[in-house]
Amino acid sequence: MRRLLAPFLSILAGIVSAQDDGKAIYAKHCASCHGENGEGNPDEADEPLHGERSLASLGRYIDKRMPEDDPDILNAEESQRVADYIYSAFYSPQSRAKNSPPPKAAFARLTNRQFRESVADLIGSFGTPTAPGEGRGLKAQYFQSDGMNKKAKKVLDREDTRLSFDFGEGPPVEGINADQFSIAWDGSLIAPSTGWYEFRIRTPNGARLYLNGDRQDGDGNHRDDSGAKRQVALIDAWVSSGTDIRETSARVFLLGGRSYAMRFDYFKYKDARGMVSLEWKMPRGEWTVLSTPYLSPAAASHVAIVSTTFPADDASEGYERGTGISKDWHETTTTAAIDAANQIVARLPKLSGVNEDAPDRVAKLREFTATFAERAFRRPLTDELRQTYTERPFTDDQSPDQAVKRAVILILKSPRFLYPELEKQQDDFTVANRLALGLWDSLPDNKLLELAKAGQLHTPEQAKAEAQRMATDPRAKAKLNEFFQRWLKLDIESDLNKDPAAFPGFDAALVADLRRSLELFVERVVWSDGSDYRELIEADYLLFNDRLASYYGVPVPEGGGFQPVKFDPAQRAGVLTHPYLLARLSHHNITSPIHRGVFLTRNVLGGFLKPPPEAIAFDDHKFNPGMTMREKVAEMTRNASCMTCHETINPLGFSLENFDPVGRFRTLDGEKPVNPVSEFLTTEGETLRLAGPRDVAAHAVKSDAAREGFIRQVFQYTIKQNPAVYGPETIHKLDATFTASGHNVRGLLAEINTTAALRGIPNPDQAHR
Repeated sequence: MRRLLAPFLSILAGIVSAQDDGKAIYAKHCASCHGENGEGNPDEADEPLHGERSLASLGRYIDKRMPEDDPDILNAEESQRVADYIYSAFYSPQSRAKNSPPPKAAFARLTNRQFRESVADLIGSFGTPTAPGEGRGLKAQYFQSDGMNKKAKKVLDREDTRLSFDFGEGPPVEGINADQFSIAWDGSLIAPSTGWYEFRIRTPNGARLYLNGDRQDGDGNHRDDSGAKRQVALIDAWVSSGTDIRETSARVFLLGGRSYAMRFDYFKYKDARGMVSLEWKMPRGEWTVLSTPYLSPAAASHVAIVSTTFPADDASEGYERGTGISKDWHETTTTAAIDAANQIVARLPKLSGVNEDAPDRVAKLREFTATFAERAFRRPLTDELRQTYTERPFTDDQSPDQAVKRAVILILKSPRFLYPELEKQQDDFTVANRLALGLWDSLPDNKLLELAKAGQLHTPEQAKAEAQRMATDPRAKAKLNEFFQRWLKLDIESDLNKDPAAFPGFDAALVADLRRSLELFVERVVWSDGSDYRELIEADYLLFNDRLASYYGVPVPEGGGFQPVKFDPAQRAGVLTHPYLLARLSHHNITSPIHRGVFLTRNVLGGFLKPPPEAIAFDDHKFNPGMTMREKVAEMTRNASCMTCHETINPLGFSLENFDPVGRFRTLDGEKPVNPVSEFLTTEGETLRLAGPRDVAAHAVKSDAAREGFIRQVFQYTIKQNPAVYGPETIHKLDATFTASGHNVRGLLAEINTTAALRGIPNPDQAHR
């Protein structure tokens, strides 16, 4: 037995000896900056010595770069010994998990988005559910008018896809007298993202736009002299000017991923010309005619929207989370609660189903507030909570409407609504709450609550089935789209301007088309059956319309609108080379390999970069005009302190130098050939030759670290917590499932939420209610 164990013991002794040597070398040359146990030194390297590099990569990095003041003091063998010690002692994720207690979930309130979405769904749960509509256009009815009767005779029913018409002096369709006629468009508007939208009507005739209202008896609007009640128009341009085209506009806050009831009425009466156009401006967009795919013939219910301006959520960890609690936030949530309560009281008969003259109105309104509280608190009410929130508000000498208002404000200001994880009890309702927050940023729907009440939402199979169902909901699509907006820099508010002399034609309209092109590309890939992450990164096509095709010198696509346009595979690689992103990551007249390299390092390859020791602004005037951008960046970042990060950033940024500041492919930088070739040391310790974006894309989909970096970012944005809270192997396990699924992004979303929802849930027998 001794002879059998001798070789093993000899190897083990060698490893221990090497680590002991490494520890001594670390203490002599490294601890003064990094701390005795890698905890950092506020006067030198203030961040802990933690990372994601492989052992081989860490050894090569130390040999090449450390210590910073004298990198040659250690030979390769000594550097590897230091790496062996550091890696096993405190650097690697495994050593950190061994040395530290597992992190705890951050105690958090609702984020701003979660508050708005929760209020909308809470109030909306008392109305008729709105099924998602297809974005194929609005229902249109064309009428012959007769004086005050705008709809004397219906001539045509059809669907219109674009709300811009110029009839000139003629009729809108055959069979109608051109002298007087009207058109009514009806259906719903599909808002793609959350924010402020602007609408404007352009016409010399008369028109009204109704949006997100409750349908009224007078909405048919057959006669101008009718006294029937109708909705208040968002834009009222009903009085005709006769000759001049006038513009009338309005601004409204909408939540993304939802459909809004919409009606657009238009008439012409003995005017010289018939013409009307409805245009809109989306958040961070430009004015454009309202058209498909944002118009649906399907009906929609009213959406309760709190448009209060909230103080910004904390984003110090790279994702928004509700950890900041301030006086401003408390005051804002109070204002928002009052706004919501006023909306409820204004629509109380419709929401509660209780008429104002009902003899048992007070009793029924108490039950309405009880149901409201139960849905807001995400679980059944105890007797004590029912007394506090549904009985006491009705005991004072005040009207039933005021009692409801008081109860709603109390409920929306209650910690049980504002702090979703406040409840210590971990059960099926906890799972329902977490799934709703993770996938929708909202409250559980009736299906989740019914399953929780039946005790059928505590096993992995049950939770995953619901996560998969919920991932097909428009609210999940809106939330995941918000993630990609941040991931791809589409959420930046500043204008994307370029030097008009150097890049004529690169104007606001082109930028709006580029933004839409990237959004549509992501939607096409992520919401396809395959939902393949690899296609996002490696696709050899983009979605272009006529304007983009002309500007970027490719054949104009057939079919109109945005269509797939294939490129030379060597020239394009999915989102990595989309012109919008390349332009956003450039200066106004030159490229920026540093910005592009930082984006690829952090967002695509999942790497971590420390803030530079000294921020140095790029000043093009300091360099010889004949130098290429690559040469300038290499010169600017050549010292050792810069190269700590720039040995990663620069090769990645240089790989995209074949694309100019507006994202067009080029082979020359000034009068010199572009050189995109570099050697890149991966976190796995492999040296890659990068000759362009295809090499970066191939590495991004094959690298465990890169995929796990993407998964980590989706997890953090979705769950608003550190993934390590759910176990040190959480990201590794999700990656295994992700790759086995064919890199299915929607499947990843469901897996992440299933994992997070079941944290701390007892075994089925204990959890069953």
